Amino acid sequence: MLKRRNWVVSIIGLLLVASLAACTAAPVAVPDRPITVDVDTALAAQGKLGNLMMGSAEWTEAEFSSLLSVLLEQNGGENNPVEGVSVWFEPNNQVFIRVNLVQGVLPSGNTLDLAGTIAVENNHVVVDLQQAGVGNTSITGAMLAPISAQINAALADPSLGVAANVTTDTGKITVGLGM
Repeated sequence: MLKRRNWVVSIIGLLLVASLAACTAAPVAVPDRPITVDVDTALAAQGKLGNLMMGSAEWTEAEFSSLLSVLLEQNGGENNPVEGVSVWFEPNNQVFIRVNLVQGVLPSGNTLDLAGTIAVENNHVVVDLQQAGVGNTSITGAMLAPISAQINAALADPSLGVAANVTTDTGKITVGLGM
């Protein structure tokens, strides 16, 4: 009986260690380029949406971040926990996102940092998160799959159009639409 109990405890311990293996004490490293978020830049970014009807549009980090932040502010309601969003683009479709939260939303910090890649699959933009973190704690690997799936379900909305390609370079993103 004692041997059997040791096996059960060992298996539970192994499962606990395996599930915590995806958690690390290292924060998500976002680029240190400053991004200014304001309404005028958001309006300029919104004006570029018309370029998509002609085939493609390109946004800078400031334009994309301002557009997201203003849209979240306008559509978030009075209990919106997000103060703003900063998005950095790097070559090879890498993207880094910092969500600035209202004071007290999370006990371990006021920012939520994400890192991953973006691509086009089945004519829709998809996100593959590789790291997410709050404060000095981050998660990686399979624990992010459900979060990526939720984001991708929202991006698959037909009202967002049919993406033909997405490319990023340092400081900018280009989205092309197909018919």
